[in-house]
Amino acid sequence: MFERSFKRHLQDDNDLYRYVVYKPKGGDARVKAARANIYYRHKDEGPLYAAIDTYLVDTTWVTTMSSKNDTDGVQQYNIEYKTELKITQGVEVCNGFSITNVYEGMSTTIERQEKVFKATETTRTKTISVNVTIPPRSRLIFYQRRYRFKNNMFFILDAWAKEWNVGSWGGYDASRKECMVEIFSEDYATLTSELDGSRIGTMDVETVTNVQGADTSRMREECTERCKETLARMGV
Repeated sequence: MFERSFKRHLQDDNDLYRYVVYKPKGGDARVKAARANIYYRHKDEGPLYAAIDTYLVDTTWVTTMSSKNDTDGVQQYNIEYKTELKITQGVEVCNGFSITNVYEGMSTTIERQEKVFKATETTRTKTISVNVTIPPRSRLIFYQRRYRFKNNMFFILDAWAKEWNVGSWGGYDASRKECMVEIFSEDYATLTSELDGSRIGTMDVETVTNVQGADTSRMREECTERCKETLARMGV
């Protein structure tokens, strides 16, 4: 698990500790593809779904603390850092459903190591306390790992006994929305020297196939009133 592996020191010679920023090899990596229920009206109208492809864009080691021990004695510190999820683009989609729920329990595999996101990293914040020791005449840098994701979504309406991709106004091309999310995770590293910020590292990330839509589409004006009103509130 990342919670263990990212606590090791730089001398482990793990490539994931060499650079500040890492990007998936080949570009943004699709790590989840699923539907999210926006609403459901029993009998009167079926569900409206967001069909979401979630991509890992990059990871960044964020410096939380840096200290140098110039004495001949051991120094000890208590470091606190906070986990949280931030929506940096497209927050208006939360007027329809909670994008944070897409991430709770989500897993992604980087360099053959699985990372499972906890509720304390996605749907609520948590302050974590860590005790660190700095040997004499040495330096310690505390890094927290931040994950950046992109959500590409389109919408599927279940109405008139059939599923429809929700099109644009006056067209049948699927209406789309993009959101950007940052997760400040529980993962941390205590290193004796700074990571390289002059270059961007690469990482192998396992990917999944894209989310599937309906077979047919409807123009936005042909959709139900509730569908049109909901997507408008979501900035679609």
